[in-house]
Amino acid sequence: MNPKKYKEFKKGIAEELKIHPDVVDDFVSFYYNEVRKNLSSLSATHVWIQGLGTFSMKKAKLQKSIKKKKSLLGNLNKMAYNGIEKSMAIKDQLELQEKALAMLNEALEKKKEFKDRKNGSK
Repeated sequence: MNPKKYKEFKKGIAEELKIHPDVVDDFVSFYYNEVRKNLSSLSATHVWIQGLGTFSMKKAKLQKSIKKKKSLLGNLNKMAYNGIEKSMAIKDQLELQEKALAMLNEALEKKKEFKDRKNGSK
């Protein structure tokens, strides 16, 4: 199965909707920029994209990444300007990942409580 490239069917979509191909191009670019932003911001534990499926956070990978970032912070030379700049970026990423891990743990706890209530009522 060879998927079609976007450029191949952009004109067909534009003709079908009777709009300019640049409008289709702008719309698709906007949509996938928003998808990328939602995936990289770690603002949700699951992101569903029509036609592609559900993207879920993996607890083990998130924990591994947090551990790696903490290790990097300890090894950076924070006295040099370059080290301070890198450490600030890593701290921001680490904070984002720790919030995502807390959100993921909360979602898993809710799921476990739901299953317990469901199985307990039988």
